[in-house]
Amino acid sequence: MAPSRSALFSGPPGVGKTLASRWIAQQVGLPLVSLDLAAVLSSYLGTSGRNIRDVLDFAKSRACVLLLDEFDALAKARDDDSDVGELKRVVNVLLVELDRWNGRSFLIAATNHAQLLDPAIGRRFDRIVTFPLPGIEERLALLKAGASAPLDAKILRVVAEITDGSSPSDLARLMEMVGRRSVLREVPFERVLLTELLTVAGPSGNNRDTLWQKLHREFGLSLRAIADLSGVSHPTVSQAIRRIEK
Repeated sequence: MAPSRSALFSGPPGVGKTLASRWIAQQVGLPLVSLDLAAVLSSYLGTSGRNIRDVLDFAKSRACVLLLDEFDALAKARDDDSDVGELKRVVNVLLVELDRWNGRSFLIAATNHAQLLDPAIGRRFDRIVTFPLPGIEERLALLKAGASAPLDAKILRVVAEITDGSSPSDLARLMEMVGRRSVLREVPFERVLLTELLTVAGPSGNNRDTLWQKLHREFGLSLRAIADLSGVSHPTVSQAIRRIEK
């Protein structure tokens, strides 16, 4: 059995497709080579196809991990009438070159929009890996790893619940921003995190009201403290909590 030589990574932005490519390159001890789409695509007839062929030939001539990021820009479905003929020729070149792919190098294509790819593209890859958004346990691990100060386990759980739908990149930026503001403002990390959490929950709605209720009932924050953190009046917080508990 031959080892896998190519993989297609798909998933929303910020879920770790590029990071996984770097990790694979590090694990196999090969340099990571990334394709610059701006340098490849050309308005001149046939030039884009030749450029792509040259890139793939280069990657096959020496052992490396080749990353084709934003792959949907190259391999869009050929039945898309909005695209010019040159892009359709690019897809044809890709199909031929992927069939010929061999050697010591490993090819990774990454896309945020798998639904835009030509149906024939997926069959050219040895492995197709889908990167989903993190579940609550993954979010807990990411938040804990990104915190620059110890956090109460209950607060971490609330943050993980409120940030449902966030990517690992979103969570990393959130914790980095909280850490910076905590240092600059000389305010405890936990308090800054709660303030940002209230911002994430939105100015109104069920998410905000549920968060207020948790902060009050589970963490013992007074209604006035929650109001100060949220920038609203004390009666607004009280009414929201009563509404949630009905």
